Amino acid sequence: MIPCYNEAEGIPQLCQKLTSLVDTLSRNGGVEVLFVDDGSTDGSADVIRRLASALPYRILTHPTNRGLGAALRTGFHECDGEEVVTLDSDCTYDPIQALELVRALRAGNDVVTGSPYHPKGSVVGVVRWRLFISMLLSRLYWAILPVRLYTYTSCFRAYRREVLLQLDAPDDGFLSVAQLLVSAILGGARVAEVPALLTRRRFGQSHLRTIQVGLSHLRYLLHVVWLRARNVNRQVSIIQTFQETENHK
Repeated sequence: MIPCYNEAEGIPQLCQKLTSLVDTLSRNGGVEVLFVDDGSTDGSADVIRRLASALPYRILTHPTNRGLGAALRTGFHECDGEEVVTLDSDCTYDPIQALELVRALRAGNDVVTGSPYHPKGSVVGVVRWRLFISMLLSRLYWAILPVRLYTYTSCFRAYRREVLLQLDAPDDGFLSVAQLLVSAILGGARVAEVPALLTRRRFGQSHLRTIQVGLSHLRYLLHVVWLRARNVNRQVSIIQTFQETENHK
């Protein structure tokens, strides 16, 4: 599933790379490429219809731009497959790397994220200050969550659909990507990551507003800290109540 917003310039590259991925995945079952055009004004949907004709694809459209999170929810609601892979439309992660996500998913995991910050992952050509903010946020998530991952902010993931439909990610923007992973971790899903290569965008412009998104992550991190503390207090209360009951027997 691929959310798109004003990506007409990069769609030819995307469709070309998707061909190899689809050909490989099709050897072991059916494959559908689901595009979600999130209110593009540059004709992205028309370019997809023209260049994706050789792919087993569908396209969903939002009449206006609603944000990455909203596009993901639209796609998740319409996905039919038991395994759902989300890809960036700008090919900063080469789609062929999704094969590793699927392998890890089929090894018994519920959610698998691609990780350029993994010791075996790598980053090429990405602006350093953006890279620093992303790595810092991932480290903060690492510090407060019970599952230690190197990357929490990457959209490049694979999900088991039955688990995906239970996840909570209400934000309409980029924060939703982290919310999905946090929801999976706190819900007890089996979460893993595989090394990935992240490269700079070749076509078009990024729609990420780094400072705004960074602040939204910080607010959400505080919420997660509060949520975990509340759950711990509830567990302690339950244990104390149980002990008091036992003592009165």
